[in-house]
Amino acid sequence: MSKPTLLHLPNGQLALQTDDGPEAVTLSPCFPWTAPGKFLSLRNAEGKELCFLESPDELDEASRCLLNKELSQSTATFQIESIQSVKKEIELRCWEVTTSRGTRSFQTELDEWPRALPDGSFLIEDLFGDLYVISALEKLDPLSAKLFWPLIG
Repeated sequence: MSKPTLLHLPNGQLALQTDDGPEAVTLSPCFPWTAPGKFLSLRNAEGKELCFLESPDELDEASRCLLNKELSQSTATFQIESIQSVKKEIELRCWEVTTSRGTRSFQTELDEWPRALPDGSFLIEDLFGDLYVISALEKLDPLSAKLFWPLIG
């Protein structure tokens, strides 16, 4: 079986080359969230899965470059560098953080706790499904560590 081939349509939309020609697709990341860029479902406009990728390595080099570009523009995984505040409001926890992409504000449910990952990092999912990662507690400044520590026990 040949490798799946990705391309851009003239309108800039990502497409999968099929036997019937290119078909526009959207990327739907699948679990686990701890492996961003892996386990991707490529779906057509009707939501039908046309291709499932366990890894970008299943693609040729040009397609892999397109996929990586699309992922960097479409996925919302932010690396938290520091935490300015974490405040409780009615049923919500409101975060003010600095990420590798700049300052961000987001909210989580009060009962949504940061998840420890096997590599020692922590994953936080906000109300809209955006993901925030703290890669190493020892890299946090003292204020950030003080704000984060009560949330992980």
